Parts: sequence; C-alpha cells; structure tokens
Amino acid sequence: MTPTNTLGPQLDRLQRNALVIGVIAFAATLVGAFVDKQHFWQSYLYGYIAISALAIGSLGIFLLHNVVGGNWGVAIRRFIESGLQTLPLFALLVIPILFATTFLYKWTDATYRAEHFAVGHKAVYMNVPFFAGRTVFYFIVWIAMGSRILKMANEHDRTGDPALFKRIKGISAPALLVFVLTTTFAFIDWIMSLEPDWYSTIYPWLFTVGEVLLTFAFMIALLVLFSKHEPFAGFIKTAHFHDLGNLMLAFTMLWAYMGLAQFLIIWAENLPDEIPWYIRRFSGGWGYLGWFISIFHFCIPFFLLLMRFVKRNPQRLRVLAIWIIVVRMLDIFWYVAPAFRERKLEVYWTDLSALIGMGGIWLAYFIWNLKKRPMLVPNDPRNTYSVKGRAH
Repeated sequence: MTPTNTLGPQLDRLQRNALVIGVIAFAATLVGAFVDKQHFWQSYLYGYIAISALAIGSLGIFLLHNVVGGNWGVAIRRFIESGLQTLPLFALLVIPILFATTFLYKWTDATYRAEHFAVGHKAVYMNVPFFAGRTVFYFIVWIAMGSRILKMANEHDRTGDPALFKRIKGISAPALLVFVLTTTFAFIDWIMSLEPDWYSTIYPWLFTVGEVLLTFAFMIALLVLFSKHEPFAGFIKTAHFHDLGNLMLAFTMLWAYMGLAQFLIIWAENLPDEIPWYIRRFSGGWGYLGWFISIFHFCIPFFLLLMRFVKRNPQRLRVLAIWIIVVRMLDIFWYVAPAFRERKLEVYWTDLSALIGMGGIWLAYFIWNLKKRPMLVPNDPRNTYSVKGRAH
C-alpha cells in the first residue's frame, strides 16, 4: 500500500463532500444572478479573490521553498504542489469577470471617466481589452512557471540528480521575483481599481503577503489533520510544526506592518484623493469589522504565536490556523465589499454562497491533484529532521 493510499478513504470522503457542497452552493449563487445581478457579480468577485488566494499563494510558497530550503516545506510540499496545480481552475473562473467589468469597475463608464480627471487620465491603462489581456498574461506566466519547475522537481524526485536540484533553485529565484511583480499588478487590476480614484503603492504587496499567510494557515491545518495517519505519523516531528508556526508568525507580522504603514502614510498626508478609502471602511458599520480584524487578525495571533507551547502543539496550532483562515476571509471582504456598499455594512447571502461554492469546488480539485502521487518525497535533500535526511 502506498503512502497516499493509507489516507485514501479519508481523502475520498473529504473530496466527495467538498464537491457536493461546492456545487450546490455555486448553483445557488448562480440563481442569485437572476434575482439581483449587481450583487451577484460583487459576491462572485469576492469569492473569486478569496479562494484564488490559495492557488496563487501555493505558487508563491512553492517558489519560496525552492529558493530558501528548509524542513518546513518538505512536510507540506505535496500540498503546495497540489495547490499550484489548481491555477487553471481560476484561469477558467476569471472569464466571467472579464465579461462583467461594467458591473464591477467604475472606470468602464465613460461618464465616470469624464467626471473624474484622474480616472480619465488612466484610460490608457484602465480599459477592458488591456485589462483582459493582462489577466490572461498573468495566468499564462503563473501556470507556465509552476508547471515547468514542478516538472523539474518531479524529475529530481525520480533521479536524485544534484545538478537538477541546483538548477531548480537557480530558476526559482528569478521566478519568485516574477511572481511578486505579476501578483502586484494583478491585485492592482482586480481589486485596487474597484476604486480608481484611489491608489497605494503598498496595497498590492499587502495583498500578496495576505494570500501567502492564508495559504500557510490552510496547509498547517491540513497537515495537522493528516499528521496522525501514515505516512505523516512516522515522519512529522514537533520541529516541523514549530517551523511552520514561526513562518505564520513572520507573515502575520509582515502583513500587519504593511497595513499599518499604509494607514499611517495616508493619515499623515491627509490628501482628499487618499483618505476616502479609509473613511468608507471606518464608517457605516464597516469600522466595527475593521477593528475586529485589527485585533483578531494581528494582536491575538501575534501574541499566541510568540509562545512555543502553541507552535509545538499541533492541535493548538491547528485551531489558530483555522482562525487565521476565517479572519483572512473577513479581511478580504473588508477590502472588496465597501467599494460597492459605501453607505453601510451590508452582507448578502450570495457573499457566503459564492465563497462556499468556489471553496468547495477548489478543495475537491485540490484533493484530486493530491491523490495522484505519494504524500511525501523520501529523497528530498532538504529533509534533515529524519534519520534518512541526516544520513543524506
């Protein structure tokens, strides 16, 4: 029996349940398109941004681990590889957004461009054909990079060629730079341009860090779930959880630092082109959600992740990872929804159904990829926590 097969029944059940729930929720969301088309597209965009973060974040972590190494990545390697393989799903799901730009993006309205000089001045960049072309380009780059380097990694697993491993590391370094640049422009296009009068140079970087943090939290929660089953039960050490907890702490701190830096710069400048973005998000009920995120997305996780007894206890770390997933979903909602619902905090049933629908379908596809190969790579040279790794 292969290592993957020992988890086969559990994976099959999880995949089946995720697919059923996802399809039902997604179908319900589509019904919402006939009830209220405007809110349907807002919910669709929110669900897309929130769940695509797991695929995009997986690519980022995959490249990061190839560059810096470490035992932490060996434990979750198959997870992140399966995650990046779901990028074609989001390349498909982004197509409806490209045909619904008039429902989502103000800069598509000629009257709005004429009344707002700053937006009209950006028309060379903010136009539907160029927007769609850039989106297609992002996915071509992400899928090509991920597929190419993953193919090389699979070949290294088969042959153990040290020269190939060195080549993977060499290619992943510039690929990581390309990843950061392309995600920066992607989040400018997909999210920041929802409010085309506003701009921030920190914003897209902040979103990239948040996506990686969300992906780390998901991978940690999944690793703990599987850690009592083979092949993980005989492989995973406490140090793996400690390392992953430290990484979750690092990205939590980086996310908070960038968010605070953006807020302080805009607060100090007090420019009429910049402050409306925060005014919308701290008025009409949105401020309660903003303060909730500040406390429960940073303060409490930061305090808990400083403690070794939390990071070295799988169940405690899993609870914290799941909590970070929840507050990340709320944070993304706080960024996206006020662009449409400026007057007050409003939540529609399609917001939740779109999130669950895309999440369930993505999870089923993720598990389908995960079941293709053994869960662990026995000859990964970065494995030094096991006896075999130290001997190598």
